[in-house]
Amino acid sequence: MQSGSKNRRGSVLAVLVVVLALLGLVVAGSVRPLRDEAVLTTMRVETVRAFYAAESGSIIMIQAYLGDASLPVAGSQVVLNEQIVEFTQVPQAGGVVVIHGMSGDAVRRIELLLQ
Repeated sequence: MQSGSKNRRGSVLAVLVVVLALLGLVVAGSVRPLRDEAVLTTMRVETVRAFYAAESGSIIMIQAYLGDASLPVAGSQVVLNEQIVEFTQVPQAGGVVVIHGMSGDAVRRIELLLQ
């Protein structure tokens, strides 16, 4: 009778290992979409922050153009709460101004036509 008892124990152990492996696969499969959604949400937030940084740069440029401040130099950067505003193209007397807002991996570009 002992050999039958050992066979049952071995069978129970094998079934338990298979069940735990399947449970692990189910948990891993349900966690991955959540991780992907978190990455996507983070990118959306960074994109909005980059846009607002570029918009802030356009306000700086408009104020400078109207004479309230000095014009930024092309290639100069301003850091606003961990976001970066880069004045990529700055004409001296009107024309197209190109401003990049950067936050994390996200970059947004605004072009202004100053006349």
